Amino acid sequence: MRYFRRIGLGTVLLVTTAATAGDAIDIGLVVPLDARVVVDGLSNPSCVTFRPDGTLTVCDSGNGRVVLVKDGQVTDYITGFKTEYWKVDAETGKQSFKLGPLSAVWVDQDTLAVTNAGLGDGAETVLFFDGAGTVDSGRATNSVGPTTDDAKDKGEGNLTGLSLSSDGSTIYVAGQGADAATWILTADVASGKLSPVLSADRAGIEVNSPMATIAEKDGSLLVLYSGTGGKDDGLIVQWDVGKKEVIRKWTLPGLTDPMGMVRIPFNDRIVVVDNNWSLTEVTEGRVAIVDLNADSSEANVRIIADGLRGPVSCALSPDGKLYIAQLGEAFDSDKGQVIVISRP
Repeated sequence: MRYFRRIGLGTVLLVTTAATAGDAIDIGLVVPLDARVVVDGLSNPSCVTFRPDGTLTVCDSGNGRVVLVKDGQVTDYITGFKTEYWKVDAETGKQSFKLGPLSAVWVDQDTLAVTNAGLGDGAETVLFFDGAGTVDSGRATNSVGPTTDDAKDKGEGNLTGLSLSSDGSTIYVAGQGADAATWILTADVASGKLSPVLSADRAGIEVNSPMATIAEKDGSLLVLYSGTGGKDDGLIVQWDVGKKEVIRKWTLPGLTDPMGMVRIPFNDRIVVVDNNWSLTEVTEGRVAIVDLNADSSEANVRIIADGLRGPVSCALSPDGKLYIAQLGEAFDSDKGQVIVISRP
């Protein structure tokens, strides 16, 4: 049974009475919440989401696969995704941040959409899978090429942040192409057409790097923009998708590199995970409860944990537990984890 319980700092978080089995982990949580490891041994895990039946689904990005987790067992679901290194040092040639599938969302009980994000800017697509298999068994959307005249613009890439519209017809996608034009794209579920629709730059918003989306029941779209690495400039923007206009936007004081968010059902609060990005090492990240104030352009941010290791994505399970994918002690390794927060 789900219920709301008031915890530290006056925050409301959806939790349950039973803790999940696994090794306890100290992430600096407010009392009395508990954090435990659900899955480890991952490489740069990038997304957690749930099938309608409650099966945990994880993008094990650096290993080029999507896995399912049920009853404590991890099984391959989709394998064979190509990977690329996001960062290559110009002087030494050292490669880092190996990425493959970055995000997934279930369209229904049988169909999973996954971003094929290891192909490089201008070549990436969203793939639809009707069952377990390899990357070749997916149905691909088109890719999206350059949208500007900028020579650095190769097209949309590092596709992430998937969410499904309330009517199930549209998937929203956060694009990470050239900074000259930052895009939110839509993937039409019926036709498989991928299109750029919302540009922060063209709306006069200088903050870029869209990382996560939430399709609201009223038809609007919330987008989390991470901004410049290591800088406190992240934003949540509410878009009118039909008019392609900004409705509201909120700064996120105290969060340096927010990368994932999920709405808490039945109230106006959002959970945000803050990666606290570094190019050289995994640093301590945070989990926050965020109120989007109706009368302010500054969100009310309450930190409930400050000792995570590179959190990148979060999701609420059907029974109300908060699951978080984090890089672990080191990226490009087998240190990646999924953890769960609940009430012991």
